Amino acid sequence: MIDEAIFKKIFNEVIDRRDKIVVIYSGIWSFIGNLNFNVKERSQIPLRLLETIETEIGTGRTLVLPSFSGNHYIINKSFDIKKSIDKENGYLSTLALKRNYFRTKQPIHSYLAYGNVSEIKKLNLVSSWGKNSMLEFFSRTNARICTLGLPWNEGCSYLHRFEELFKVPWRYNKKISAKFLINKKKRGICHEIKFCSSSKTKLRYDYKPFIKYIEKAKSFRKSDNNLVKFETIKASCLNKIGKKLFKKNPWIIIKNIKETKRWINYHKDSEIIDLQNKI
Repeated sequence: MIDEAIFKKIFNEVIDRRDKIVVIYSGIWSFIGNLNFNVKERSQIPLRLLETIETEIGTGRTLVLPSFSGNHYIINKSFDIKKSIDKENGYLSTLALKRNYFRTKQPIHSYLAYGNVSEIKKLNLVSSWGKNSMLEFFSRTNARICTLGLPWNEGCSYLHRFEELFKVPWRYNKKISAKFLINKKKRGICHEIKFCSSSKTKLRYDYKPFIKYIEKAKSFRKSDNNLVKFETIKASCLNKIGKKLFKKNPWIIIKNIKETKRWINYHKDSEIIDLQNKI
């Protein structure tokens, strides 16, 4: 079993003290049964885990967690900065939303930040993955990108960044507008530009080419404790991998190539026109 002291040791094995920006995509359900933290009830373990991570980050560094709300937006066409969050973000993000975290104002791909958040507060965020996005910020600051309890193909939105940087043909820009709420009270409108894929032809990804290189990267680190899957890599290494793969063949990450090319050739333009007519 893993107690707080052992988890702190694991944390500092995969995250360097020099890492100023730490981004964690998590799914703690996969290992929560292996945690033996000092709490009165087991239901309190996720909060204690988050508090342990916050302690290790401290006030001089920055912890960033995803707080995506795409499903909420589809249903409600609104973004409540205090409440809107999809369950797919996991326990840690859901708990962080209730704590003293700064949250970016994006209706689809917002992030929660703890610690030194001064630089994030100054960002003029426009897009999900491209110019003026949080992913661009992670790249510029060479953040350490982490998956906790998740495989890379499920827990790293950063990999989508290369689709936009290399302008892949299976996506197109779409402006998202949503009612902006604070605790259910409307405060205006917020926007985000997403490099969207088809709403009718679902992309099926194959991230094995990425993962193969991630595990060989110079900055890659992983927990030696088999009771918790914790892997990390610097954004600079992900950038090198993404550029290498996408310059050679961006289609390498797509499984259903024929179906996707058929949509591009025969339906993409009409889908974009339909979208513009609805605006």
